[in-house]
Amino acid sequence: MTVLDTMPAAEQPAFLPRSTRWIVGVDLGQSADPTAICVIEHIKGVLDSNTPLERHTGTGTKPQIPGERADVRHLERLPLGLSYPSVVQRVKDLLAEPPLCGHDKVKPAELVIDETGVGRAVGDIFTAAGMRPIRISITAGAEVAWVGSSRVHVAKTVLISTVDAMLHTGTLRFAAALTEAGTMKDELLDFRRKLSDAGRATYAARTGKHDDLVLALAVAAWWASRRPGTPPAMGTW
Repeated sequence: MTVLDTMPAAEQPAFLPRSTRWIVGVDLGQSADPTAICVIEHIKGVLDSNTPLERHTGTGTKPQIPGERADVRHLERLPLGLSYPSVVQRVKDLLAEPPLCGHDKVKPAELVIDETGVGRAVGDIFTAAGMRPIRISITAGAEVAWVGSSRVHVAKTVLISTVDAMLHTGTLRFAAALTEAGTMKDELLDFRRKLSDAGRATYAARTGKHDDLVLALAVAAWWASRRPGTPPAMGTW
């Protein structure tokens, strides 16, 4: 629960949007795991504690503070065993739908794929289909390392800690009507942090459980947490 959750609705600061971007995260499945898709609407703006009248007349004295929302608008699991060309076509069709295709002052959605288990060849199919995904390989450790203009190695601890932070601050929210909301909740509950004998943390679903929706969410949330327009810095950071 965040501080805002404990305040009466009338006393909560108003969130005033300033910019919106859409991000589609895809965790590419293998033979035993389905492909999962997560769509986030990432909105940046300000929190204003002045009254509606004060905001309308410009007489408010309370300063605005930066704020953001990461709203999960769509969750989807594709059928197990679906061919990779069919997966790519489904993602391409999704990106062609409004609002992901772009409108007014909102740019087309950014695509982020997790190609860890399937390899670069599958990621190449997205590129051949005319898409320009950010291609993530999930690693151990705690680093982020760019290995190309659109390929990056990201530690699982970085991905999961990003989701954890967004949940605890109330930034990450889920639309009530999501078909896979219950499944996502179960996956989040099943996700476990383990410490090795050397003190290193690892994250994974419990034995026999899936984590595809969590990882699709994690790659999208991590990309949302980056400042848009910032070119990747080659190397490890």
